[in-house]
Amino acid sequence: MTKTTGQNLTNYSALVRMLLEQLSHLPPLLREQVEQELNELLHLLEDVRPPRFMVIGRRGAGKSTLINALFNAPVAKVGAVEAQTGEAHWYEYEHNGKKIEILDTRGIQEGGKPVEADSAKDSQASILRAVRQSCPDVVLFLCKAKEVDSAINESLDIFERILQEIESIHNYNPPIVGILTQCDELDPPDIRKLPTDDEEKNQNISTAVRVLAEHLNSRKTLNDKLIEVVPTVAFVRYDADGRFDTKRDFRWNIDRLTELLVEELPKGPNLAFARIASVRKFQHKVANNIINVCSIACGAVGASPIPCDDLPVITAIQAAMIIAIAYIGGRELSFQTVPEFLTALGVNVGAAFALREVARGLVKLIPGFGIVISAGVASTGTQAIGQAAIAYFIDGTPVKSILETEEYTTLKPMLSPLSSYSQ
Repeated sequence: MTKTTGQNLTNYSALVRMLLEQLSHLPPLLREQVEQELNELLHLLEDVRPPRFMVIGRRGAGKSTLINALFNAPVAKVGAVEAQTGEAHWYEYEHNGKKIEILDTRGIQEGGKPVEADSAKDSQASILRAVRQSCPDVVLFLCKAKEVDSAINESLDIFERILQEIESIHNYNPPIVGILTQCDELDPPDIRKLPTDDEEKNQNISTAVRVLAEHLNSRKTLNDKLIEVVPTVAFVRYDADGRFDTKRDFRWNIDRLTELLVEELPKGPNLAFARIASVRKFQHKVANNIINVCSIACGAVGASPIPCDDLPVITAIQAAMIIAIAYIGGRELSFQTVPEFLTALGVNVGAAFALREVARGLVKLIPGFGIVISAGVASTGTQAIGQAAIAYFIDGTPVKSILETEEYTTLKPMLSPLSSYSQ
C-alpha cells in the first residue's frame, strides 16, 4: 500500500485543481457552485496535519496512562511511584503512518524532581518553554476524582498563567476539556468496573464532575473555554509485546472523550485524529459531507447543456470522492483505492465509469427534461457510490453485504449494462 507523502497529496490536489480548470464551459452560476464545492473538498485534505494536545495535571493524575488508553498502546511511560515525565516536550506518536502530537507535561505541584531529566527550574517553566515552540489545538486538564477539592486553586493559578502565555504568543485560545481520572477509586472502593448500577458510586462520580466543573468555571480566563468535564478510567495493563490484558482492562468513557476531542479539533487535525482513533460516528459525518459536496458538483456538471463533454469531469469527481472516503477510513491517500473499491464491487474497472457516463450523457439528447434527468442521475449515482464506499472503507462491511444494500440497489442499474458492454 502506498503511504501518504507530500507527493501523494500534491497529486490528489492536482486532480481537484484539474477539475476546477475543466469547468470553464459551464454557465457562470453553475461554475461558481461547483468551484465552491470542489474547493471545500480540496481544503479539507490539504489542511490535514497531526493534531496537538497539551495534557496537564497534578503529579499522579494519570496523564501518561490516559495517553496510552487513547491509543490502545503503551506509547508513554507510566511512573508507578516517582514523578516520571521530565522536560515537557511534544511527543509524536506514529502508528501505520498516522501521527499525533502530545505535549506530555511535568505534574503541576510535584513533590520532587522527575525521573526523566529537565533543565527547567519547575513544571511551569518547563511547560511554558514547550508551548512557545508549538500551539496546542486542545488542552486536557486532568484531575484525580478523589482530589477535586485538594489544592485545586494552586493548580488552576498555574494553568491560567500557561493559557495566558499561549494566547499572548499564538493569539489563540485553545478549548479546554476537563478530565476526571481514576473514577473507579471513588467509594464504594470494591466496585472497580464501570459503568455500574450502584447508585452511591454513580452519585459520587456525578458530584466529582460537578465540583471540577465549578472550579474551572470559577476562573474568568477558563470558563469561556471549558467544553465539558468527562469522567474516565484509563487503566489497562499491557504485556511485553504491547498487547493489552483483557482481564486487566478497566477503561471507561474513553470513547466519549475521543468523540469530544474530534468535535473540538480544527478541520484537518480532527480528520487526522478521527482516522487514528477510528471514531466511526465522526468518520461517517465527514464522509457524508464529502458525498454531498461531490453529489452537488456532479449534479451541476450533469446539468451542462453540452452532451457527453462532462464525462471526464464527473468521473474524476467520483474518483476524488472515493479516495477521500478511503482516507477517512484509515487508508493512505492513494489513487489505488479506486480500482480496489470498484473491483471489489465486481465493476469492470477499465470501462465502468466512462461507459456509464457516456450512456448518461446521451440521456441529455431527450427533448424537454433531458438535462434535468441527466443531472439527477449524476447526483443520485454519486450518492450511491459514496455510501457504498463508506460501507467498504469505514465500516468494513463484507462486499456480499454491500451488494445487498439499498445503496447498491440504486447503483446497480447504472453499472449492470457495463459488464456486458465491455466484454
